[in-house]
Amino acid sequence: MKNKKEFSLPEGFSEVTGFAAFATRNGPYFEKVVDESKVIRAFRSDRRHLNGVQYVHGGMLMSFMDSALARTVQHNTGKRCVTIKMNSEFLAPVREGDWIEAHCELVRDTRSIAFVRGILKVGRRNVFKADALFHYIKKN
Repeated sequence: MKNKKEFSLPEGFSEVTGFAAFATRNGPYFEKVVDESKVIRAFRSDRRHLNGVQYVHGGMLMSFMDSALARTVQHNTGKRCVTIKMNSEFLAPVREGDWIEAHCELVRDTRSIAFVRGILKVGRRNVFKADALFHYIKKN
């Protein structure tokens, strides 16, 4: 991978495979399954993720959070879903080389819609938060 620097993964994390093309170009992403309701998704930022002022681009944080929220829904329900609404807030800048973790939770689950929220963290620092609605889709 271009611009990939070697780094050691925090304990319990492993690389996620089988992504769609969009996520493959922006990853790699990593995961740590905590229990039956919690999975932490993460990535290490690099030059590809930076904007013109040398912080991680907001669009990258939004895309990553969207992926982490959807993964949380799938982990909790076993169902695939698509985003129908996501509200987000940028809380602090993220720099090249930062390890960004998504901590998400399924808030409510209906027959056709999942309500989920999450926070992106760099260490103990909250850098981004979002809540979203996802619509369940049928498997093809």
